[in-house]
Amino acid sequence: MLERYAGKPQTETNVNIQLEYFNTSSSKCILDVFKKLEGINKGGSKVVINWYYEEDDEDMLEAGEDYQAIINVPFKMVQVVD
Repeated sequence: MLERYAGKPQTETNVNIQLEYFNTSSSKCILDVFKKLEGINKGGSKVVINWYYEEDDEDMLEAGEDYQAIINVPFKMVQVVD
């Protein structure tokens, strides 16, 4: 489905990611999605990934920062306060 969207993307795409937990297998799938979004971004359509994390979840913040370092797409780290 993302491949079909990549063929005719909007001029700006915002992707909201808010995870409770993920493991190594799902991390690979997330990276694959981010690489497709990177292709859309390189194609001239602006892509922004909003990475949500709980204020006390340092691991989720670090995971977002790790993806940000790997993928050439703007990330916004959004802290969720309960």
